[in-house]
Amino acid sequence: MVTIVVGGKSSNVGKSTLISQMIKNLNCHVGVIKTSLHKNNKEIEVTDDPSIINEKGKDTSLFKESGAQNVILLKTNYEGLLEGYRRARKLLDEDIEYLIIEGNSILDFVRPTLVFYIDSDDTQEKESATKAKSKADIIIDRENLEELIKDGNSMKFKINFEQVSCFNAHAICKALNIKLPKFGKLLDDQNIKVRYCQLGLFK
Repeated sequence: MVTIVVGGKSSNVGKSTLISQMIKNLNCHVGVIKTSLHKNNKEIEVTDDPSIINEKGKDTSLFKESGAQNVILLKTNYEGLLEGYRRARKLLDEDIEYLIIEGNSILDFVRPTLVFYIDSDDTQEKESATKAKSKADIIIDRENLEELIKDGNSMKFKINFEQVSCFNAHAICKALNIKLPKFGKLLDDQNIKVRYCQLGLFK
């Protein structure tokens, strides 16, 4: 299972919008865990109850409408995040191919396959966002998000690594709906090395 974490500089920066598009691009069995942290929430709430998940106007309903097979809402404080994540994982179907987790702080507890981060000049960066950005593989500026969603081949994002595995390159292209040869050329142009590459994939 490929695990993708989507973080961002602040609330309402476009994380849910990006995740929704990723679900559509992946077009396979996708599970989503939305984390919602509250300092004063001493309980760990984990649910996939349709009456909560499908509530109109909520991010979880957007994920479901976009085609996610499982959508799980996790509410807790920072101290309960790891245990809450473990409980959420148990609710996933066995055939999930991609797991997308929304949130910054979860990166203190998991090592995902990929990290996408949405940046913005309009808001102050929280400590959790600073840490998430430092771990990001792909950094997308908020002002370019809409164009990227409409046309992944616009390539308006920052690559935040010096080398990438062939497997991860495939996952990035699939999530953002980018053609492999174009992404391969971008990597070549930026002197980013591809490890464990299939013969003849990137030319």
